[in-house]
Amino acid sequence: MEKTEYSSAIKSKKAIKNALSQLLMKKDLEEISVTEVVKTAGINRSTFYAHYNNMTEVLEEIETRVAEGILNSFMSYRESVMENPTPFLTSIAALLQKEFDFYKRLVCANVGSHFIDRVKENFINAVVTGDNDKISHIKDKATFAVIVRFYTNGFASMFEDVFKGVLKISLASLAVIIGQIVAVGFEDYTIAKVEKIQKLKKQYLKQ
Repeated sequence: MEKTEYSSAIKSKKAIKNALSQLLMKKDLEEISVTEVVKTAGINRSTFYAHYNNMTEVLEEIETRVAEGILNSFMSYRESVMENPTPFLTSIAALLQKEFDFYKRLVCANVGSHFIDRVKENFINAVVTGDNDKISHIKDKATFAVIVRFYTNGFASMFEDVFKGVLKISLASLAVIIGQIVAVGFEDYTIAKVEKIQKLKKQYLKQ
């Protein structure tokens, strides 16, 4: 009985999220009513309120789910991500590919930027402040944080371009390409560039 109820709840919540993503393509979150969502989802109002209080909670749960998925993936690869980020990026691509159409609607909606920004910030904070032996030797954490943010913004933008149809390439292929680019950038920083960057910073800050 409990298993059936759990399965029903999962199905209902998925229907609600899909309905919301469809409606977000047409109007802002604040303009979407519960009535519209339940009608689009094919459920009743009591089912909606059994899981959520409002539309904001639905969107926040979607954002949290994706952010946690990416962070869990990062934790799995954190010891090797500096040398080879491709497996980590490939896992993100696989995560998003499972519900490609859903995320495409979400990214292309007006809330898309907020959704992407939240995921990015969660990842950046985890990398820069997380407990990772691979970055423990880095003394200039400020510069490292800039580099992490630079690359994160870059590959997030590329993933966004795929969803929007601007970039005609699969998520999996994009992950491999970006992984190689990021690996080269981190290699330069972690192996040979630390002192040079610090000297340049001091030079330009004096001007």
